Parts: sequence; C-alpha cells; structure tokens
Amino acid sequence: MERNIYVGKRGIGPGNPIFITAEIGCAHMGDFEAAKEMLLGAKKAGCDGADLFLEHPEDHYMASAENAIREWRKEGFSPEQWRRLFSYAKEIDIIMYLTPLDLTSVRLAVELGSPMLNINSDDVTNLIQLELVASMGLPVTMHDINATLAEVEAAVQTLNMAGCKDITLLHSTLESGDEDSDRLYSTSNLKVMETYRSAFSDRGVLVGCVEHTTSNFLIYAVAAMEPVLISKHIIVKHEEGAPDTEISVELKSLQNMVQNVRYVEMALGSGSNCLVTDTNGEMLADFKYRRKVLVAARDIPEGKLVEKGDIVAKRPWIEGGLHLWKSRELHGAKTRRFIHKDEVLDFNMFEQFPTAQFQFPEVEKRRF
Repeated sequence: MERNIYVGKRGIGPGNPIFITAEIGCAHMGDFEAAKEMLLGAKKAGCDGADLFLEHPEDHYMASAENAIREWRKEGFSPEQWRRLFSYAKEIDIIMYLTPLDLTSVRLAVELGSPMLNINSDDVTNLIQLELVASMGLPVTMHDINATLAEVEAAVQTLNMAGCKDITLLHSTLESGDEDSDRLYSTSNLKVMETYRSAFSDRGVLVGCVEHTTSNFLIYAVAAMEPVLISKHIIVKHEEGAPDTEISVELKSLQNMVQNVRYVEMALGSGSNCLVTDTNGEMLADFKYRRKVLVAARDIPEGKLVEKGDIVAKRPWIEGGLHLWKSRELHGAKTRRFIHKDEVLDFNMFEQFPTAQFQFPEVEKRRF
C-alpha cells in the first residue's frame, strides 16, 4: 500500500524526493549559536529537515550515572532556548524535529511543537515510551540499530495499536568501522530495507535509512535503493571529543553530499525507456547522429514491388525520415518513381501498400 506521510506541507513517500535529514543530535554540545549555525548550514546544503536530541538527564539515566547526567546537562537547552531554536528553523524554512530520549522529553517535544518524533534505537523495545509517542498523534521515525526483525515488528505493532499510523522505519548502518573496513560494509546490510518494505508495506509503513558509517560513498548506495528518508550526522568541524564526530559530515562538505544524493535520484529515472530531447522537444545532436533512417539499399525502378533487399537502415538520422519500424509497411508496396541508392525514403514514394501485420506502440518522449 503506497501512501505519503506529511510533516507540515512536506510529503514523505512515493512520488516525493528523498527527505534528507541533517542529524545534529547533540553535536552542538550545548552551544545555542552552534545549533543555529548547523541548522542554517543544513538548510543551505539543501537538507529538508534537522533532527536534534532532547533529554531530561534524570529520566534518561539512573541516579548512579552521575557523570553522564552531568554531561547531558551541559549539552541541553532550556525550554525557552528550544522555542527560539524552533522559531529560527521556521524562519529559515527547515523542518526541525526532535528525538526525545525519555518520557519527560516526549511530552516536552510535543509542547515545543516538534512536527515529528524520532525514536532512538535503544527505545525500539521500550513499550512504555512507544505507547506514549504513539499517543501524541504525530508522524514517527524509528531507528533499528541492533534490533531484531521480531523486535522491530513488535515496535510497529505497538505503535499501531496505540494509534500511530504514520511510521517511517529507518534501517541504521552501524556506528563502527572506517572507510576501508570490511566490517563497515559487511554489517551495513542495506537489503534490510527491502525486507521492511515486504513485511510492513501493507500497514502503510514507509522505509528509509540512517547512514551512520564513516564511508564517503555508502550513502549513495542507500539513495539508489529509493528510501523515502535518509538521515546523516552532521558537524560544524571535526574535532576531538565532539559527539559522533567520526561518522559525521562537516558542513563544508554537506552540500556536495546532498547534491550527489539528488543526482542519484535523477539517475534512477522513471523505469521507462524514452526518447531524450532538449528543452524545445528536439532530439539531441549526438543522438541524431547515432540513430539511423530508412534509405534505398540500391537503385529501385519506378513501378517495382519493394523487396526486403531494396531497403536498408543507415546513419545519420534525417528529419522527416521514416522510423525503422516502418520497413515492414514498405515491403510489397509499389514505387511511384525511380528511387536512387541511399535516398531517404518517405511514404509519398510508394503506393498500393499491403495491410500491415501489426501496429507499433507510441514512443514516449521526455523533455529535460
């Protein structure tokens, strides 16, 4: 069942360009201006959305994890800062949404106006949080790192039963390996996206991917598999200690990555062969030269019944010449005048055409 999910006015699903998300996470490290810079960089690069973590440290960690709680406090924003950040995202026209990491954050994300909620991989089996997210009435995306198919299916069913129908399931490549690592590619398992389509399309679930590796080209293989959404970690600049720095693309390289993803989309085409023309509907010069046209294979006397040996296809194509399919319609026709060898044939040269044995389909044209 093909369907679209709408986040604001932006459609996600078949017939729409891939929704490209700049996954900021907590790469801003609590710096409000850095978060704004990353939002703006994502917008300028051509991203459709930006995803940020939202957490209430005391609800995300047990009290004994004092160091983790302390670090997350440093990297968080106040509700007022979040509101300003949402306002800024609206101003620059990028869809900003949140990944709430605990129950308190789910409620706050909705209060702040997040138009979509992302479920982190460690909450795929968290039925309590899944039910709360589903009850909010918003579109949902969900990561799947180290989740089994059974766990993913249970999560989808839990979301459905709790009222959520707008689900985009994101296969996540692993946050490990380097560009030349066999492990990086052998664990990417991109065909899982096909499995998800087969397993969940009847429920209206869409399928995308979170590209979490250090590879500088795997994301284009992802794009070729036609996901509805691709998410990629971004960072202002690689530096030691920054969250997810190894698997993030720097802002200066983000535009090139986004453009290349769009090129892959363009290259996939419609799946139908077509005649490529220029913006005026004219055949391109190179294609004209390579195509052939029907000509006389030899001198053909006036009044002769045409035989197969009288007609041949040769380059270059000439405007007004007959399509090569028409050769069958000429076999057995009578010439109305003398036709010289290599003369381009047209129907006015013949009469008394035999009945064509079959009809030819129309040739689709596509303009660029």
